[in-house]
Amino acid sequence: MDPDIMQKYLEAGRIASKVRNQTAKAVEENMRLIDIAEYAENLTYEMGAKVAFPCNISINEIASHYTPEYGIQRIMANDLVKIDIGVHIDGYIADTATTIEVGTHRNNILIHSAEKALDAAIKIIREDINTKQIGTVIEKVIKSYNCTSVTDLTGHSVDRYTIHSGITIPNYSNATFGNTLHAGDVIAIEPFTTRGPGLIKQGETRIFGLLYDKKFKDPGYQQLVSQFNTLPFTRRWMQKPDKLEMIRRFLRRYPVLIESNGCPVAQAEHTIIVLKHGCKVITD
Repeated sequence: MDPDIMQKYLEAGRIASKVRNQTAKAVEENMRLIDIAEYAENLTYEMGAKVAFPCNISINEIASHYTPEYGIQRIMANDLVKIDIGVHIDGYIADTATTIEVGTHRNNILIHSAEKALDAAIKIIREDINTKQIGTVIEKVIKSYNCTSVTDLTGHSVDRYTIHSGITIPNYSNATFGNTLHAGDVIAIEPFTTRGPGLIKQGETRIFGLLYDKKFKDPGYQQLVSQFNTLPFTRRWMQKPDKLEMIRRFLRRYPVLIESNGCPVAQAEHTIIVLKHGCKVITD
């Protein structure tokens, strides 16, 4: 990897880690979700980076892709809260997540199993490993805690201005797909754990991305391309949210993802650069 690009990834990772940790510490009962999201996003800019996707605050059975719009929704006692942060420097992305529990420890085993599965996966990552092996290790650790891996959700490779860039990393054994990793690959590993069946249903869409088409000259579309490139965004970032309906055929949708049986879900995530004889975790 080019040293300048490596440095941008490292800086994005350093900032993403700080934003994740500070945001998680700031979460308290009765806080508005919009205030938490804007705290994380503003902190990213204050630290000299840009936001790679809207801050995800996914609670209880909601596994991912939930970002608040303007409203009064608040953190409640006993909530299991996933904080998922995306940061980029010049398009080079760091993606990281953690889970906290508000006022109780009844789901601590879910959090612990996700974190330990992530740690175990990181230990085996190196050049030439197949992503199937990563999934096998993740599920083995999660099962050892009598929890279930959310098999419908996966890790992914990351590229410049592209949050999911082609490689899919399973969170379970015996995957029917697999990719061999190479030195210089940038990947996000993100185990999700539950006590339910580990399947996902889709909810409403609060996060969008643009399908780039240089031939489409609509001024509103071009403004969004200039503002967000191909990175995910949300209505609350837009000056004219009603424009979404007018450009719907050029939108990629990221629906809210929900555990199929309504069971709580925990998540842990780091972004990693694959090396010849190991890996570099950039979001420690």
